[in-house]
Order: sequence, then C-alpha cells, then structure tokens
Amino acid sequence: MYFIWAMTTEGDGNYELQRFLENEGAEVEVQSVTAWILYLLWAGRYDTLKRMSLRRADSGKHGLQGKNPHMLLRMLCLADRILRVMFQTYARVIGMHQYHLPDMEEIAKIAHDHYNNQLRGGEGHMEVGKLILNVKKRKVNMTISVKPFGCMPSSGVSDGVQSLITEKYPDAIFLPIETTGDGAINVYSRVQMMLFKAKQTAQKEFEEALMKKGITAKHLQKLKSRSKFIHPLRTSRHFVACTAANFIYDTRGFMNRFSVRTNCEELQGV
Repeated sequence: MYFIWAMTTEGDGNYELQRFLENEGAEVEVQSVTAWILYLLWAGRYDTLKRMSLRRADSGKHGLQGKNPHMLLRMLCLADRILRVMFQTYARVIGMHQYHLPDMEEIAKIAHDHYNNQLRGGEGHMEVGKLILNVKKRKVNMTISVKPFGCMPSSGVSDGVQSLITEKYPDAIFLPIETTGDGAINVYSRVQMMLFKAKQTAQKEFEEALMKKGITAKHLQKLKSRSKFIHPLRTSRHFVACTAANFIYDTRGFMNRFSVRTNCEELQGV
C-alpha cells in the first residue's frame, strides 16, 4: 500500500494510518522521499526539453537563447543516475536486493492519457500513473491517497480522474483520504471496508500460488521455520502483489527439495 501524500508525517495529522493498517494485518509500503526527488529531476528535464523548442521566447528565436540547455539536461540525468546508484547500494547493504526505484518516464507515459504531464501541484501525474502501474504490474493490493482537506491538485483533479481509472481497471482498489483533524472513526471505517476487499484479493493470490506449486500450507510453515528464510529485510522477487505468494514463487527450488525430503522422512517413519 502507498501513502501518496503525508508519507513522512505519521501521527495525528494523518490519523496514524500506517499503525492502524499494520494492526489490521496489512503490510504498508510507504513511498520514499527519494521518489519525490526523482520526480523533481524528471520535471526539470521535461520542462527544459519543452522550453528548448519554444519560438521567440526567452529573448531569442528559439527557447533558452543564450543558455546551455544540453548541459542542464546532462546534469539532471547525472543527478538521477547518482541518486539511483546511491539508493540501490544502501538497499543492497541492508538486504533489500529486490527493491527498485520507480521509472519516472514510465509513470509519465502511462499517466499522460488521463492526466496531462504539464499539470503540476502535489505529485502531479504520479498518483494516477502509480495507481495504473499498481494494477497492471500487480504491485500492491490496495492504494491509499492521503492528503490535507482542500488539496486542489489531488482532491479536485486526481481523485476525479481516479474514478475513470477504477472503471477501466476493475481490479484497482483505491481509497482517497482527506485529513481534517477530526472524524478518525469514519476514516478507519472506510479503510476497513476497502481493506477487506484487498485481503480477499491477497488470499486468492496466495491460494493460487500454493496450487500452482503443488504444496500445502503445512509444508510452507515447515519451510518458513528454517533460519535461512527468516530475515526481517528479506525480499522475494516480484510476481504478484501478495508478499506471501511471492515467497512461494521465489523459493520454488527450495520447496521442491524440501518436499522430497519431507516425503522421504514420512516414508521412513512408516
């Protein structure tokens, strides 16, 4: 799940939603501040490319007359590259080998048909693009957008577009939350209703993974009890949104060997 806005202000200001969701059995994925920085770098490249083609602007026949836009573009691309390398280096050091930062060009491209990339404010087109990618790539089971009451870019624009997105992608579970400082009980009730649907989707993915790999939940419990699979930062390769289902798909080889050993042990016991 994603906090599109207010991801760094866990507290009364956003009803402590992260803690509430975790207490309800959800696994919350908070958008990193790094993604926001990548968005700003993307916006700089996008605007520079647009201004380079403007006629009779900036006191010249073409845009950015007397400037060096190509150097600026190279610097922005270099900053993007350095930021990604630093992030992935630290991620690997702490054990997050399968975690990757979002592709800003992909988000902009997929959101453009529904939300103009030149509209700015808040996170611009990212909220729309990420919801579509969350569904198409099965990244998460539920997307939550949290923003302050009266936030025009999100409440007045993005949420209106999201109704069209959810019609086009019926599997999308999207919930916009406006923080007003009161009404926490009503917010929790809305979250629980949508969370129930997300849990059903995750359970379906989990059962499909068990069926495809031909194992039972009992064998999975024995496998997970082994120390090599217990690590707080262990991440599985991405196949579906459900973390437990990804664990099953990612440990296919170990499960096959484990099943053989289990069957042999059962035969010896007989």
